[in-house]
Amino acid sequence: MRESELFRLAGLFRNLQGWYDSPAGQVLFAELQSTLAKLLSELFGYYAVQVGSLNTRVDLLQNSPVGQKFHMSLDPEQGSLAASPLALPFQHDTLDLVVLLHTLDFSHDPHQVLREAHRVLISEGHLVMVGFNPFSVMGLGRLALWRTRRVPWVGHFYTSRRLRDWFSLLDFTVVQTEYVGLRPPVQNLRIQQRLQFLNQVGHYGLACLGGVRIFVAKKRVLTLTPRLSPWRPRQRVLPVNVAEPSAREASHARAGRHLH
Repeated sequence: MRESELFRLAGLFRNLQGWYDSPAGQVLFAELQSTLAKLLSELFGYYAVQVGSLNTRVDLLQNSPVGQKFHMSLDPEQGSLAASPLALPFQHDTLDLVVLLHTLDFSHDPHQVLREAHRVLISEGHLVMVGFNPFSVMGLGRLALWRTRRVPWVGHFYTSRRLRDWFSLLDFTVVQTEYVGLRPPVQNLRIQQRLQFLNQVGHYGLACLGGVRIFVAKKRVLTLTPRLSPWRPRQRVLPVNVAEPSAREASHARAGRHLH
């Protein structure tokens, strides 16, 4: 079941990449990358994973100060780490940061995707979830084009209220919400450039109408068990064929965490 889900998601994400390569998609993704660069630069730790790569060139973690970064492809035919988001190939309580790129939008079991993210995150680890916003021009486009069964309109555009309920049930606390993409998905680059002024609308309290929404949530501490001392080695995150961070990388990440 998980293998078939992986192949299904791989096909959807190839189509999503095609849409993001379009004029409207390029504009939206540039804004998304810029916003994520600022958000992720403030989240520190030892290990991070990006789930839902659009292709091998998309590195949303490039501005992250986390020591070691993994990029989990949804395409089993690629040479990178490929696994279903329903069963992440990481040990319990080992990752400091999980980035889900449109993974909930297209998964048949979004609850399991969130449960897996919760499982692999350490206490106080961060989940960054990128998804389409139903209350936006993108959302209106979905209402009109959903029956075409084309990406991205075939995806699930979950409301903030529903997602916050899911986060709460899994003991996540939402610490920040950002929106990008106030311009309509018009497939004409010249029109997109003329509509750039709409980005200023966000300064007047209308940012929540952005086509893409970013949640930053923190995994709450549920037990009174003391955390490991900083000098004790942490357990291996992945199987032995994947390299662990060097001492220098780990030291840099630890310093960044203390500063935070």
